[in-house]
Amino acid sequence: MQILKCYHHEKINLYTQVNAALCGVSGNNLQGHALKRLNTLSGLICGMIRKGSSHLADIGTGLPQDIDASSKQAAAKRFLENKWTGYEEHYLPFVKAFLAGILSLTSYRSNICLVIDGSQIGNDHATLMISVVWSGRGIPLCWFTKPGGKGHFTEQDHINLVKRAQEIIHPMLSPEMKVTLLGDGEFDGIELIKTCQEASWYYVVRTACDNWMYENNDPFQARNIRPCKTSNCFFIPNVEFTRKRFQFVNFLCWFDRKKYEEPIFLISNLKEAHDIIDYYKQRFSIERLFKNLKSSAFNIHKTRLKNATAVSNLVMVAALAFLLSLALALQFEHDKPLRKKIQRVRPDRNVLSFFSFAYELILYFLDKDIPFNFSFQFSKNFDS
Repeated sequence: MQILKCYHHEKINLYTQVNAALCGVSGNNLQGHALKRLNTLSGLICGMIRKGSSHLADIGTGLPQDIDASSKQAAAKRFLENKWTGYEEHYLPFVKAFLAGILSLTSYRSNICLVIDGSQIGNDHATLMISVVWSGRGIPLCWFTKPGGKGHFTEQDHINLVKRAQEIIHPMLSPEMKVTLLGDGEFDGIELIKTCQEASWYYVVRTACDNWMYENNDPFQARNIRPCKTSNCFFIPNVEFTRKRFQFVNFLCWFDRKKYEEPIFLISNLKEAHDIIDYYKQRFSIERLFKNLKSSAFNIHKTRLKNATAVSNLVMVAALAFLLSLALALQFEHDKPLRKKIQRVRPDRNVLSFFSFAYELILYFLDKDIPFNFSFQFSKNFDS
């Protein structure tokens, strides 16, 4: 009986804190169906955090209602498939609040990096996502889910998502802030590059080794370029890109021989080779983000949902669970005594990744019955 009592207390405590955070952003004047949906969303986030799973039966356990397990699973499915559930209502206000907190502590002359990439979700769907890079971490900004594999996204899908990101991020930035889009090989389409240029964005994207380019009318393929042994890169400015001879891009062959067996070929409108390399390295933040949303914590890749809208909403629940976990960890990132209670502290490195620290921090607070809150009001006690 004592075990059951503690379990119930843990669930209500976590639900209360999640719900308070969401209501704090949405406003306390919600009522009727809107309030009911927000309460359900809070419960699903709670279940996903506690269970580390995306299965309906698991995320439904976070709902506070005293109903049987099958009813909670049905409620979770109804929420994910409901036409009133979606990104605009149930994610955008919260990611805006999170980013506002981050940007308030960021230099007004900073360069903001966005990363675009796709990932398989379940056996039947893929999600194309744009994330914001902050302090080496990826923050889910917006996404698009469709049936099929990750290679099934068209260039128009890429463009549509980038334009959506522009609509969201531009009003939040100071005029001095620049944006750079980072992407892998499938994002080197000419029309996508034009979309970046029209928004006055920089871009750094990987390109295929068999693409043709032209330097002063002399054609060459990327695969035939190698830096000399004393250098890790070879830079050619103002080339015409592909046989369409799109003008003009800067080409870089980057070969880090200690890490890679083959060179990486990049195109950009940045003018310095070291800037192109430094920015492209930040692209890997979205791979860590997908790992956190999938195998490291919430296992959304194991979903058996068949409806693309429901899968997209499941990604939303995981993204919110990620945001809230990150927001809590940022409050205690530099609390060394607390870190020692959660992980082994080594002088040379952190034993846990930042997100793993966030996840363990929640469990620690729940286990020790320590009050906490998921605030998006960040202090200046962390590195931006």
